[in-house]
Amino acid sequence: MRKPLLLVALKATIILYFAACANVEDYTASRTVTPVVTKGSWRVNLYMDAANDKTNDFAGYTFSFNGNGEIKATKNGVVTTGNWYEDNITKRVSINFGSADPVLNNINDSWRINAVDNTTINLQGEGNASSEVLTITIL
Repeated sequence: MRKPLLLVALKATIILYFAACANVEDYTASRTVTPVVTKGSWRVNLYMDAANDKTNDFAGYTFSFNGNGEIKATKNGVVTTGNWYEDNITKRVSINFGSADPVLNNINDSWRINAVDNTTINLQGEGNASSEVLTITIL
């Protein structure tokens, strides 16, 4: 009597395990930024700081993200280089330009990944910057 019950429990465990793994992979794949952001140049489509729309501060900037963790911001032929990193476990992207440019310093932050598709990435600030929203779109 114990063997059939044990087999049923084992089968149920295996089914639940594979079902859970499939859902985790789907969730991870849909929220991964690196394969998308490293293709092409990007612009800021929306930057909100609290209730203040500061998108126009980024007019003329283009951004390129390299797979090696380098980010470049270009405006009027001037290139500013920084670093970026995606943490696939916590679903966050960290950006750091470390420059004297106050506009670029606005996006030096750890950003929670809200949505990703082939043309748009939506991010939200962390901690005290949780009221910040950053949306970038491909050019």
